[in-house]
Amino acid sequence: MKSITILFLCIVSFTLRTHAQMPKEYPVGINLAASLDSVEPAGVVVTEDNRLFVALPRGGVNHHFPSVAEIVNDKIIPFPNQSINENVNTDYAHHLVSVLGITLYKNTLWILDQGKRAGIDHIPDGATKVVAVDILSKKILKTIPIPKPFFRETIQLNDLRFDPTHGKEGTIYISNNGFAKPDQSIIVVDVATGRLRELFRDAPEVSPVKGFMTYIEGLPHVLSYSHPTMPQGGVNGIELTHDFKKLYWTIPTNPNFYSISTDTISNFALSDDAVKKAIHWEGQIVSNGGITIDKQDNLYFGDASRYSILKRTPNGKVSLVAYDPRLIWPDGLFVQNDSLYVTIGQWHRSPGLNGGKDLRHGPYDILKIPLSEAK
Repeated sequence: MKSITILFLCIVSFTLRTHAQMPKEYPVGINLAASLDSVEPAGVVVTEDNRLFVALPRGGVNHHFPSVAEIVNDKIIPFPNQSINENVNTDYAHHLVSVLGITLYKNTLWILDQGKRAGIDHIPDGATKVVAVDILSKKILKTIPIPKPFFRETIQLNDLRFDPTHGKEGTIYISNNGFAKPDQSIIVVDVATGRLRELFRDAPEVSPVKGFMTYIEGLPHVLSYSHPTMPQGGVNGIELTHDFKKLYWTIPTNPNFYSISTDTISNFALSDDAVKKAIHWEGQIVSNGGITIDKQDNLYFGDASRYSILKRTPNGKVSLVAYDPRLIWPDGLFVQNDSLYVTIGQWHRSPGLNGGKDLRHGPYDILKIPLSEAK
């Protein structure tokens, strides 16, 4: 009888302990920041006065909505204007062709145009570029072309960050996720001169891991180039610490994530090998898309495999910020005013990953997660 009682207590203890560790649905007051009926957002930024900007890439669907927009009461307002956002077949250097990544520094919105539109085989000259826009005046401050032959059609310009502490006018870091496999790297841009440098091309530190497996909407998927059923590609999420001294990046198809000193990666005088030797392995994390950081240098990652948002402190502690069935593909992330904004992507539902069936549908949501409640 005594042994049965002990066994019963052990089972109860294990059950209670397991139950206590299971994430709760809607653990914090997750709000709907915006909802778009017909177009899928990717990158997102929010200003201190709560203006919300999104990138609306045309790589998945060649739509005629603006490719960069401000969202006001769920309405899509072209930014900085309608003319530059027109979906045209000429004068690509003066139009936003297909924007995936955006970032904010003070009052400047930095825009990364990857130039890729669905249903069009080639990326035209002039389409790939970085554009800086003043969010107050809506004036275009600078355009930096990323021309051929430096640009290859197998490059996917995914996301960017601006570093004001290196270079006469700053330095930009771009993640190249790769349209073809293998083809992934990090691109460095000197803002003043427009000088470009590609680093770590197809190195393990920016590349998928062979045989990588994950869960998407409850189903297991294995990385496969011949029969893809999940989004492919290398380095994706990219982020800077608030002192701009360290650059982080993640790879959706690789559990490892890395960092490097910006003193090193911004130095065009260093050899490729010297820069590569400075890469620091940060450990393992789950991150299916973009990453972001708060003022305390806590990093935030989207984990589509568990419908979750994760937080990693500077000392390496990882915790659960949010668990919600709406987090099917947390894509673009941005922290502002003690809230985390996240766009919900549906890249995994595209025809190319589902036997030709298009499973994407609206609404396409942008969620707002109060970080004060998640602490």
